[in-house]
Amino acid sequence: MMDNVSYRWRKTTDINREYALFELLEGETPVLELGLSDEGILEVVFNPSVSGRIFELEHFLKLLDEGRALAERDR
Repeated sequence: MMDNVSYRWRKTTDINREYALFELLEGETPVLELGLSDEGILEVVFNPSVSGRIFELEHFLKLLDEGRALAERDR
């Protein structure tokens, strides 16, 4: 069952990284950060405050694909 929660991506910055990070927000709550490492490898870090959050797999993969596309365009 698809959840009715609204998600959006927000670009964040970290001066110690070559590439920007993107936060996935559920409302205003950060769920995860996604970005390319300095070596160009896609990395995902989950926010500990969303422990136990359940995603429908297809929806989650779609969100990750959106984030990956943002990171690739921002290279």
